[in-house]
Amino acid sequence: MLKKLLVLLFFVTISFNSIASPHYTIFYGGDIITMEGTATEYVEAVVAEEDKIVYIGSVEHAFKHYPNSSTKFNLKGRTLLPGFIDPHAHPASIGAFILSHDIIAAHDWKLPHKTYPGVSGHGNYLQAIKTLINEKKDPSQSVVIWGYNKLWHGDLSLKELDEATQQTPTIILHHSTHEIFVNSTAMKQYAIDSNKIKAKKHADTTNNHFWGKAFLELKKDKLDSVFSDPKALKLGMDRVSNMLLQNGITAITELGFPSENLEREYSTLKYATEKSPYYSVYLIPGMSEEVALKMRVHQYFKRINTYAEKYNTQNITFLPNQFHIVVDGSIYDLSLQMQEDFLNCADCKSEWTIPLKNSEILFNYYWNKNYKIHVDINGDLGVKKYNAIVKRALEKNPREDHKTTYHNLGYFTSYEAQNMATLDIKASVNPNYLWALSDKYNEVGFGAKRADNMVASRQLTKRGIPVSLHSEFPLAPANPLHLAWVAANRIVASGKIKRPVESLSMFNTIKGITLTAARTLDLENELGSIKEGKQATFTILKQNPFKIDPFNIKDIPVAGVVYKGKVKLN
Repeated sequence: MLKKLLVLLFFVTISFNSIASPHYTIFYGGDIITMEGTATEYVEAVVAEEDKIVYIGSVEHAFKHYPNSSTKFNLKGRTLLPGFIDPHAHPASIGAFILSHDIIAAHDWKLPHKTYPGVSGHGNYLQAIKTLINEKKDPSQSVVIWGYNKLWHGDLSLKELDEATQQTPTIILHHSTHEIFVNSTAMKQYAIDSNKIKAKKHADTTNNHFWGKAFLELKKDKLDSVFSDPKALKLGMDRVSNMLLQNGITAITELGFPSENLEREYSTLKYATEKSPYYSVYLIPGMSEEVALKMRVHQYFKRINTYAEKYNTQNITFLPNQFHIVVDGSIYDLSLQMQEDFLNCADCKSEWTIPLKNSEILFNYYWNKNYKIHVDINGDLGVKKYNAIVKRALEKNPREDHKTTYHNLGYFTSYEAQNMATLDIKASVNPNYLWALSDKYNEVGFGAKRADNMVASRQLTKRGIPVSLHSEFPLAPANPLHLAWVAANRIVASGKIKRPVESLSMFNTIKGITLTAARTLDLENELGSIKEGKQATFTILKQNPFKIDPFNIKDIPVAGVVYKGKVKLN
């Protein structure tokens, strides 16, 4: 009997020890940059207990005070940074769809599965379409090609499109993702009768060109099977996951989620995060679904407050008490709201996404609910008008640390930047606007003065406004080092440097994809820096961005990521 009790006690002890003993991982042997404070701060070692950081400091202390059973990860001279964060993207609502299809855009797209060379010029664009179509094995299979932009590719007529695509059903999706061209074969295949389009003001039936409400009408009806194909969306999300790993992104946020169809978009994300569980997805609902469902503001408010309980997983989180509003048109199709007229662009027309009066009602509703409000604004008139809206809200219902954040900010004036600072408005900018658009917008749309001053981030930081960097993927590749490279150098696609005085410091640049990006999402207590108590999520680079020429940071290879304590190498 005594022998049996001793054996039982032995196994209980072993079992208890296995449960009680935490697992530690010690990271050492390279440059470890915390991104805390106001200047670059290095530590020798980081210790993670499962998914939390429990110690930062010397290697000697880490090795001495943590058990021999700890995993020791030698960086071998590589650099450990807080995990990169993209605080504004659209991976599920449109990104996965685009990556499951073909790309012919004005600039190169380098993705893990393929590099799509940039194409400029009308004839070159049509030839690229012909080449792509000729490479297809099954000419009866529908083709979707994303990336068209009139300023680079010229006017696209139905006759030219039909000649380039022959009998292959083809849909051309504009770079902005807000308009399409449909060839004659696809019109027949999907039973589209242009005469029955309800939103006739948003349709050029001569060339089968549909935008705005007409595009949404087709997308939800005749072309629903194209845009909601589950097989294609899964393929696209697999490619999104690979892109995030390749570029060191450990957290990505979809603003305005869902855009239209909650179950479809959520299932796409859930599939991806279960198959590739090395990044987090944060979701912020917004006006897109509210408009799609034609719900009243208070009804939609009740709806979104059920999302977290229903849909949150280990990798997917609806962020509480945050809402997304879109103010003006896209910068890519020059429909943003500008104070001065467009240059050499008779077709350019500024648009409000919804009437400003309605936008203010929506803003005030969530303001009075003490929500953090994310506001997409592209043009300087939009910034001016929304500064006035925020000012009125503060006068009626003062709120300390309201954290209202403007996103995109393609062009704004120094005067309105000062007003933003006075109103305590934060910012998340898209530096790729400068890189991709400045050259062309010197000639058309903006003119040299405005085009050279696009995304003038230093106007914000010098006034104490924290600035994060985002891609707005798929409008630009989700690549934080590319965004940092542009923000730090003010370099554009032609290789020219535009207004270097507006460059961000390297420290603020890297903060823009780590700690400030976390603050944009109210996640600075969990992510964004290497600090005891925070999540053990890091990006591993083969070079230290603070020790090389800023012009080379976009080419730093990403060795891999550490996600909640688990290493995933490229």
